[in-house]
Amino acid sequence: MKWITLIGDATLTLNRIKDMKHTGAIRAYDVESDRYCVEYNNGHIFYDFDNDLSDWHDDLKNLPFKANCCIMMVYTNAQNVRTELLQPDFPQVIYVDNDHGTILPLKEYIAVGMPMDE
Repeated sequence: MKWITLIGDATLTLNRIKDMKHTGAIRAYDVESDRYCVEYNNGHIFYDFDNDLSDWHDDLKNLPFKANCCIMMVYTNAQNVRTELLQPDFPQVIYVDNDHGTILPLKEYIAVGMPMDE
């Protein structure tokens, strides 16, 4: 599995993800209370919510907001992730960690081409 992580404040919730329009999705559903799945014809994305930010301890002080949660997007097709990130109703006040040393605000992450494992 491949993943990127969304780091956000208290407004980043699974309910916010559930309320989004998931363009091209064929099905979306709760897997567990902290895991939501969006399925496409060519793959899926799991949204895994967590309050444990210990992996980003050194990076949190550089964020312009008080981060208190993260959502890992575990995916099988990078294009589906890019489609989600570009949705107008996708949370905007977040940072994206692509698990390869890049932690950027969402707008900057999109501007550099959304690098992630293909």
